[in-house]
Amino acid sequence: MPLTGDKSTNPDKTENFRITGVKELDGGNVSVTGFANGVRQAYDPMKPNAPAYANAGLSLGGETSAGSVGLTGVHVPNRANVLTASTNLHLVNNDTHRLTANAFTTSVMPKAGPNFATHGGGMDYSYKNTVGANASVSHTPMFKQTDYSVGGNLNLHQTPTSSFGINLGANKTDSPFSRGNWQPAGSFQFKKSF
Repeated sequence: MPLTGDKSTNPDKTENFRITGVKELDGGNVSVTGFANGVRQAYDPMKPNAPAYANAGLSLGGETSAGSVGLTGVHVPNRANVLTASTNLHLVNNDTHRLTANAFTTSVMPKAGPNFATHGGGMDYSYKNTVGANASVSHTPMFKQTDYSVGGNLNLHQTPTSSFGINLGANKTDSPFSRGNWQPAGSFQFKKSF
């Protein structure tokens, strides 16, 4: 199992570490990733009681041409533990069309206070990797809050080493305290590989 890793530095001089191992099995793969984010290398007098790191965790994933599954556990010192399970299934997957269904559940176990969970799912569609659309919904029963999201994307330029596209969408949140309005959002995205 080959291992890869990386290290990055944040603006506050804390560091992030990640190591990943991937094993190919019968047309699919299994991956394991360990990570630690916000690692402090020196004592910070401005934060005398701060933990030595912001969060650390482990993730396990499996992927085939039919879809993928994943499980991630994260520990946030003095705050909570978070466990997430996710999956996606390619309902249609060919050169012209790709339709994928996805679902997740996250359980948050705070140090103080009751545990709570968020569940969600969605659909993604892509036509020739040029035009796409997506819709998702998530619900947090403890807060009686439901979040909705719809979006679309258009790839304006693509070469083997770069791409440029536009993303447009809208988000909405409903809770017992308010029924939100749709909030539009948009972005341009440029990718370049070297």
